[in-house]
Amino acid sequence: MKVLSFGSLNFDYVYEMDHFVQPKETISSLRYSRHFGGKGLNQSIALAKAGMEVYHAGMVGIDGQPFIDYLQKYGVRTDYLISHESLSTGHAIIQVAHGENCIILHGGANEAIGFEQVDDVLKQFEKGDLLLIQNEISSLAYLIEKAHEKGMRIAFNVAPMNDKVFQYPLHLVDYLLVNEVEAKELAKCDCEENEAIIMALQKAYPKAEMVMTVGSEGSYYIHGEEVIHQKAFKVEAKDTTAAGDTFTGFFLAMILQGSTIKEALQMASKASSITVTREGAAQSIPLMEEVRVW
Repeated sequence: MKVLSFGSLNFDYVYEMDHFVQPKETISSLRYSRHFGGKGLNQSIALAKAGMEVYHAGMVGIDGQPFIDYLQKYGVRTDYLISHESLSTGHAIIQVAHGENCIILHGGANEAIGFEQVDDVLKQFEKGDLLLIQNEISSLAYLIEKAHEKGMRIAFNVAPMNDKVFQYPLHLVDYLLVNEVEAKELAKCDCEENEAIIMALQKAYPKAEMVMTVGSEGSYYIHGEEVIHQKAFKVEAKDTTAAGDTFTGFFLAMILQGSTIKEALQMASKASSITVTREGAAQSIPLMEEVRVW
């Protein structure tokens, strides 16, 4: 069984702020840094740090060689990561204020992934392998359909959530992973209580296994009528940038390694709690050894 993370890679331009910039306002940042990021890259590294052999497929631009080196540094296979000859790598502008963040994305080479690349990559995988995707690359509907045809299991972290998601064949997805805001939009639920959101998800996606993270309230696993709640671990958050990606990577890794749902939720919650106490994206993700003793 192999794991394919087909996803985005971005330069993260991070600005520490006193508060998020408002319309017509110009303010100075308290601090600036640049990191390797993108939900695809973060989740590939989370899977690798959680003990999985993972192949990252995607596209970088003419400035993208550092991403290949960075992924390889953490043990991620880059056999299917290609470079575009004229586009730049995607990037994100991230404001961080008092432990929260807001993000602007520019897709760059992430949006140049076509059917031919998808076909070339999927030739190397087979029935039973896991495909992990997010909503930051092009050709996602085609990728889902072709992976399903091969009998691959498909995990979709539905982020960022937008109208394009409803054009994808979501009925072919095995795992849907969302936060509470994404869950409300995905289920088309005008509700606030977690129980109501869960009921709406159960009705809309009765066959999928779903995980909904709810910040300081923890996380929920939902499959048919089954609901399992995991409480959050209390920590002082410095930067929440890669928390969701860490959770996704560790949850799937634990499941693939044979853990129960409860064990997977607990370890994923611990890992994401460690992540938010550190600054940055991929570099803030802990190793499995750290999580086990935390």
